Amino acid sequence: MSSKRKWDQAAPDGSPEASESAAKVQKSEDGKSASTAAAAAAAIAAKIAAQFSTGALAGSGSPAGAKDPHDAEFTHDIDINDVRNRYMLTKGSTQQQIHEETGASVSTKGVWYPDRSKATEKDPPLYLHISATTKEILQQAIDKVNELINVDMGSLVEDKKDGRRVGGRKWPEEKLPVGIDSIRNFNVRAKVVGPTGMFVKYIQAETGTRVQIKGQGSGFVEQETGREADEPMHIHITGPEEGQVARAKVLTEDLLEVVRGEHAKVRQLLTVQQAELHQAQLQYAAYSAMAVCILRSYIPLLACRLDVISTFLDSLSFSVTVH
Repeated sequence: MSSKRKWDQAAPDGSPEASESAAKVQKSEDGKSASTAAAAAAAIAAKIAAQFSTGALAGSGSPAGAKDPHDAEFTHDIDINDVRNRYMLTKGSTQQQIHEETGASVSTKGVWYPDRSKATEKDPPLYLHISATTKEILQQAIDKVNELINVDMGSLVEDKKDGRRVGGRKWPEEKLPVGIDSIRNFNVRAKVVGPTGMFVKYIQAETGTRVQIKGQGSGFVEQETGREADEPMHIHITGPEEGQVARAKVLTEDLLEVVRGEHAKVRQLLTVQQAELHQAQLQYAAYSAMAVCILRSYIPLLACRLDVISTFLDSLSFSVTVH
């Protein structure tokens, strides 16, 4: 195996990445005056609002219905979490095609859930967010997405007449579990197969085997059931000879190791960003409480001064009346 592997190459422009860092929360210094503390609280509040409005992670799953600052006047969301063609719909090339044909903007939001009951308000099920400048353009984009949803993906169905038997014997096979859960901004299937499927195609070309990603979330429909297999996502390898399958297994394990490493980095980044956001929220709460306390401390003094002014005005009025 060469030292330079297909999956070591940089992904093409436009591929989804999760490398953008969250905005760092500015910490306030000790001993600030009341006005400085209030200003700091306002700044942190603005940062938190910005994180929720634009998403701390680029392309992450903002709650359905959240206003995108780059939205046009008309918007619409289409749930694709359980749609068979969801991988085609989330590809940058597909969304660019819709934009070129209709003029509407299409982006991927949410997180794919094998069990959508586990979705949260913060991370809703996978959906497409469409925005347009007119109702007509919006409707054209919606119609185009629905058209793509209904496209026959027969190529994903295994063909039993594909020659997987030689001389009456079944080809040797291997099944390797992917072992990666779905997280925001990390499309497991897309990462495994590579841009335009280049990683899987590379293994097949190098070994003369057939490599397919199957199971939950794979998009591969079993002919017997008409749906994805109930087992977890895995890579299925078949080939005419044991040696070819063994070689493909080595390459596949190497690929999965790289993808799992990238997955771990994204998960760690997500954890850091969530911790920073939580810290910002705590600081904002602390500054808000401080501002309220300071304001309350000034109220009695202000009331006292108002009483003095009122007494002075009363005495002045009495003096004027006497004269």
